[in-house]
Amino acid sequence: MKFPYDIHFQPPFPVLPIRLSNEQRGNPTETLMALVDTGADGSLVPLSILRQIRAPAVMDKRLRSHWGEWRAVQMFVVDVELVNRKLPSVLVVGDELGEEVVIGRNLLNRLRLLLDGPAQLTELQ
Repeated sequence: MKFPYDIHFQPPFPVLPIRLSNEQRGNPTETLMALVDTGADGSLVPLSILRQIRAPAVMDKRLRSHWGEWRAVQMFVVDVELVNRKLPSVLVVGDELGEEVVIGRNLLNRLRLLLDGPAQLTELQ
């Protein structure tokens, strides 16, 4: 399946449709467009979304941002659905500052993707 890049970013950003849930509580999100960030070690989800689905916090960590500063974060467990692929019990960082879901390498390494920059398409194989 192919998905167009989000042209609201400059340059356009690869995105994938994603649904998040907490299987124990049965509260799935609506379909969200998540940014595909091949340079991010882990995935980020806004705290507001994690609270909405009542995702359980499992640990506190220290994270170094792309700017190099360290900050304390909470890690949560969520179930991820990407175009009919279910990935249970994925560890994500609760993001208190951002508003976008970011898919990092902890999820990308479980998928077969083609980022076609010239065509501005993300293909999930």
